[in-house]
Amino acid sequence: MLRVVGIAGYKEAGKTKVVEGLVKELVDRGYSVGTVKHVPKGGFTLDRPGTDTWRHAQAGSEMVVCLSPEELAILERRKADMDEVLLKMLDLDFAVLEGFRESEGLAKIMVARSDGEAVDLADEFTVGFIGHGTGDRPVLKRGDFSALADLVEKRAIPPVGGLDCGACDYSSCRDFALAAIIGDAPKDGCSAITGGVKLIIDGERVPLNPFVQNLIASTLAGMLSALEGGKGKKIDLEVTRSEG
Repeated sequence: MLRVVGIAGYKEAGKTKVVEGLVKELVDRGYSVGTVKHVPKGGFTLDRPGTDTWRHAQAGSEMVVCLSPEELAILERRKADMDEVLLKMLDLDFAVLEGFRESEGLAKIMVARSDGEAVDLADEFTVGFIGHGTGDRPVLKRGDFSALADLVEKRAIPPVGGLDCGACDYSSCRDFALAAIIGDAPKDGCSAITGGVKLIIDGERVPLNPFVQNLIASTLAGMLSALEGGKGKKIDLEVTRSEG
């Protein structure tokens, strides 16, 4: 079950060092971890002008793949939202986001260099601070990555579906996320994400409320029941729709 946490703060506050330490601590505890870095600067690219892959992109290639004996790098020249990115990480235990300080629906730990910064950064999804803090939320010392990982294990939750379907008994996904972060709701309580039916269209996960999941599951099971081998528990179906 993927759980997500954000490490946020102002520029040059030391967020990357915090992410490095947190990732190492989580990996040492046996977790699989992915990271996402927010780069607000327009025109940014990991590629370097003049390289062969850069020339491929300049020629118009929408996807450039660089394959070496030790690494696979895929560069796509398009926009993507966080839901799509997290979809690629569903098999991991944790996703650590650097930046994204205005994001909602996930536990965030703010890196603050002063009490004033902590006050400016704090929001409802802030579960703790590093360096300086405000209110009754924990303030961790810089470099205490063990305590940081403890906090992440306790507070980080999976992504929520964004449907406001009410199946979790909360009026909105936002309210559910806030409750799950503080432990008043189960972390896996968003059935739109954790349910048994997963719909992915053109690489993007489409959250489904429980009624739609049950409808799809029962309809598909009924259609396949007459086929030899069609009564298995897990069904993977890929559909390619023709034009027109």
